[in-house]
Amino acid sequence: MLNQFDGRLIGGRYEVREHIATGGMASVFKTWDHRVERFVAIKILRSLDKNDLKSVERFRREARAAASLVHPNAVTIFDFFEEANQYYLIMEYIHGPTLKQLIGQRRHLHPHETLEIASQVCAVLQVAHNHNFIHRDIKPQNIMLASSGASINNSVGAGNLLVKLTDFGIVRVAEEAGLTNSGIVLGTADYLSPEQARGEKLSASSDLYSLGVVMFEMLTGRPPFVGPTAVSIAMQHASTNPPAMQQVNPNVTIPAAVEQIVMKALEKEPEDRFLSASEMRQALRYCIRELYRSTPMSSSPPPSPSPVPPILPAQPPLTPPTYSPGAGGQGYYAPGHGQHSL
Repeated sequence: MLNQFDGRLIGGRYEVREHIATGGMASVFKTWDHRVERFVAIKILRSLDKNDLKSVERFRREARAAASLVHPNAVTIFDFFEEANQYYLIMEYIHGPTLKQLIGQRRHLHPHETLEIASQVCAVLQVAHNHNFIHRDIKPQNIMLASSGASINNSVGAGNLLVKLTDFGIVRVAEEAGLTNSGIVLGTADYLSPEQARGEKLSASSDLYSLGVVMFEMLTGRPPFVGPTAVSIAMQHASTNPPAMQQVNPNVTIPAAVEQIVMKALEKEPEDRFLSASEMRQALRYCIRELYRSTPMSSSPPPSPSPVPPILPAQPPLTPPTYSPGAGGQGYYAPGHGQHSL
């Protein structure tokens, strides 16, 4: 089926060059935009029933809402359209690895790096949540790593890193348009919030829980809960307290203040977590400054809390010389690759 798109010209301007990834909702291709002469990522969603006018209208409404989010830490949606009963989302192409690929290669990240990446994710979540927009699928596969020059290579260090959160609104688009199987909780089980695992209504706090899971994995090398099936993992999210990070990986040293932030984000009840992405980001920025003062890593002044703050320049490069792209390929992500997906 994927071969049918090779070399195809979509919408009179988008030439499909390379298949990047396929997930439960869509396939993603690297595409050349002939009109503006640049590469973009095109997400081809599962077909809708053209006779289901309500689903079609929901797709249009939710895609329009997703495209309205503009932020330095969000992968931009440029366009969406329909052609021959096929639905397309045109997105910014990011030439860089996913956080999932980085963790797989590095095994675990330094606390400074973890705090900085999480801070940038919180920056875009803060804006989105203020507009009542919930991501619903925060996971390392949806966090792209690029330099400030929109590319990353072996010579680019952590100081130039820019975090990009992708698939904003795609889950909502799929749910509203009927592109998911009814009765199934959508998401990757490893990062589900307790309320999502129970099939309850989600809130902004659900995104913060999932980000806490991502932080746990960055620091230890694996999510807090593992199991033989997606259901067994979801049940742990719903009712089991996360283990101590030192217990999961005795080889890492995690400052108590960092672990406290993670564990607060992983509280079972939404009201016990951070009140907002803004509050969580403030805690992350404060912790970065305190760690910077207590760690003799650099004589430079502590970083300022800018909208897209740089990672501490004294850290090792985030892309080592031995980096090779994962199954998702260079430049995008593989939805749920290597994880239990529901």
